[in-house]
Amino acid sequence: MPEQILVTSGAQHAFTLVMALLCRPGDRVMVENPSYPNALEAMRRARLRTVSVPVTDTGWDIEIIESTLRQVVPQLAYLIADFQNPTGCLMPEHERVRLLRAAGRSGTWLVIDETLADLALDVPAPPPFASHATPSGPSQVITIGSMSKTHWAGLRIGWLRAPARLVTELAGQRVATDMGGSVLDQLLALALLARAGELVPPRLDQLREQRAALAAALTEHLPQWRWQLPPGGLSLWVDLGEPIASALAERALDYGVRIEGGTYFATDPGIFEQRLRIPYTTPADTLREAVRRMATALADGPSPSSAARRAHWVA
Repeated sequence: MPEQILVTSGAQHAFTLVMALLCRPGDRVMVENPSYPNALEAMRRARLRTVSVPVTDTGWDIEIIESTLRQVVPQLAYLIADFQNPTGCLMPEHERVRLLRAAGRSGTWLVIDETLADLALDVPAPPPFASHATPSGPSQVITIGSMSKTHWAGLRIGWLRAPARLVTELAGQRVATDMGGSVLDQLLALALLARAGELVPPRLDQLREQRAALAAALTEHLPQWRWQLPPGGLSLWVDLGEPIASALAERALDYGVRIEGGTYFATDPGIFEQRLRIPYTTPADTLREAVRRMATALADGPSPSSAARRAHWVA
């Protein structure tokens, strides 16, 4: 219903509003490990205590999630159930139902990031997470989304769906910060959403082509690396086989390639040093050249330059 929707300046803005209203410094938040770096940074800046649950190449361990919710009773849980960033995993329907029930028993607010939900490349697009909740079940489910991944990163239009009472509170809180988003951008978003059936399929075809080009280039130039082809989303979560991701990312800069090591997706320092997230969001020729340059950088050895020479902003 309209009263359950709040339009925001992107999904990150939506998540920040939710945290500001529902959490206080010191509250526990359950989060996947690895997860989206900007969300993790927002939690740190809000002085929240993160409690991590693992996401592996095979997905979530729902028993660990249920146990964490039962024992820790976090105030909020942030999860990316659709083509998880960065692993690309898709949470099965039966695990979504169990997650809803477990969160209901612990009284935890679920924040489900659906920004990547429409980028289904090999499977049907999953239904909205909230559709698995029963009318008589818990209502503490918030879903957030955005136009940035499906259409254009510069279109800062997002939204959240939540119980109407909570949306009213969030709208009141927002007035104290930015009053509201750009009306022009919202009108553009409305026109794009109306043409989704026409615009999204070519975007998915393009991503499939680019994903195939990236996978082929990695197989050719870096056959020792391992990854699983995700059924959707925007990136590969690559296992390098040794803890060299940060050094390689710094070295790759000297070859004109900007890539992020796995530690930026970790809830705690030093984890996932053997991983790289490699997006397939650029043209196929660019991806092939980037992989060739990364292979050259790897062969040339670690960079002598300082690891502190650049800021790390991850999209």
